[in-house]
Amino acid sequence: MVKQVVHYLIQNYCTFGEIAIVTIMNKKISSIPKGVKASIALFFASLVTKGIAYVTTPIFTRLLTEEQYGQTSLFLSWLQILGIIAMFGLSYGVFNNGMLDYPDDRNVYAFSLLILSNIITILFSILYLGFFPVLNKWIKIDFQFAFLMSIIFLLQPAYNFWISKQRYEIKYKNSFIWSIVTVFLSSFVAVICILLVDDDFKLYARIYGAEIPLIGIYIGFYFYLAKIAGFKIKTKYWKEAITFNLPLLPHYLSIYLLSSSDKLMISFILGDAEVAYYSVAYSVAAVLTAIWSAINASLIPYTYEKCKQNNYKRIAIVTQPLLTFYALMCILLIMLAPEILALMAPKSYMNAIYVIPPIVGGVFFQVQYHVYGNIVFYHKKPKYIMFASVTATIMNLILNYIFITKYGYIAAGYTTLVCYLIQAMIDFFAMRKVTKQNVYNMKYICILSVSIILISLLSIFIYDKFFVRYLIVIVLLIMCYLFRKKFLNLIPELKYKK
Repeated sequence: MVKQVVHYLIQNYCTFGEIAIVTIMNKKISSIPKGVKASIALFFASLVTKGIAYVTTPIFTRLLTEEQYGQTSLFLSWLQILGIIAMFGLSYGVFNNGMLDYPDDRNVYAFSLLILSNIITILFSILYLGFFPVLNKWIKIDFQFAFLMSIIFLLQPAYNFWISKQRYEIKYKNSFIWSIVTVFLSSFVAVICILLVDDDFKLYARIYGAEIPLIGIYIGFYFYLAKIAGFKIKTKYWKEAITFNLPLLPHYLSIYLLSSSDKLMISFILGDAEVAYYSVAYSVAAVLTAIWSAINASLIPYTYEKCKQNNYKRIAIVTQPLLTFYALMCILLIMLAPEILALMAPKSYMNAIYVIPPIVGGVFFQVQYHVYGNIVFYHKKPKYIMFASVTATIMNLILNYIFITKYGYIAAGYTTLVCYLIQAMIDFFAMRKVTKQNVYNMKYICILSVSIILISLLSIFIYDKFFVRYLIVIVLLIMCYLFRKKFLNLIPELKYKK
């Protein structure tokens, strides 16, 4: 039907020359490998979803009080962390392994893991809600929000499994559409709900308004997965999934704790308003995470291919410009932090600009985890990566407890920077252990790293010097322009190969 409509529009409203251009474009688009289309779709989906988050953050920071915004951030942090345990991380690597191992039974595999996830969630919820009065001394959220979490944990895996299956099978159109629909609907309904209620109920409107529409979508996908599987369950898949995922749970937890424990400990030690300030600063750096996610999506298969060929030199040649480009983006964001924060939040949040530089510095070292970790994962040595993430997380918890108490929420940015640096160092030594070589030009990467650390420490002293900051911004933009060809020339090499 869509093709017929397009054909009608072309025939009736396009000139001959325009028809020729459209025809050529269609042929070019059709000639693009499916994997490239999928990568592009995922990139734009990530861009749009992060864009919606960026657009709605200024709205939420102005509609909610600092305490309400902080409590929302706290709820979302616990939702991620407790979700790892309650849903057992079954939508991660183990699910893709199942898609590979059982190509003719994928629907039953997905539904079987969904039921396994539900059983684990029910057991978790009984313990969590049963001991809620004791646990809530540390978690600090209302019981009704804890109950809402349990419902989400029960239903969300259906959507997660469907999305993972679509992406594995490179069916990018539906996953692209639903990724955007869920984020847009959740944000839109939350804003409307906040506008319709009194101030005392805005926190509930924000959380329920965002989550209830998603729960409705999850229910739809739950019944869809059950239907296409014929309601069949194979318990043999359960043992494989539990055996595979149980050792990885500390790693999955560490990844989320390293990025979220700051907010949890700030709430526990200082209060919800300080969580709001820190969360807004963290959301400023989120755009950098989105950029690297898009880069890494292409870098992972490229790294694996070159590792298979034992061509580590080529990995270094390609990765160095990418890391340089990313470092420039980090510095650019640090320099523009006052202006970005002014757009993201009201004046009451402006003191948070001083925590943005160390957070951005931490993001740069978080990226190095991927640079080294991609190679370690290829060599099937995840225990090294797990050791790095668990070590960094434990140190982060200890340092946060010491320094947040003494110096406030801004200290959390610097402790996170230190811990991501330690994680990157451990991952580097793990990579060198499995490859018996440095792989990368470590002298150059060290220069980049030291530069980022110095800028993270010193930039706060020039935030009130508009001319100096914008002079640096202009220099950075000129550098990006001069090196644009070197960066763009990497794209064909990173493209997906059938």
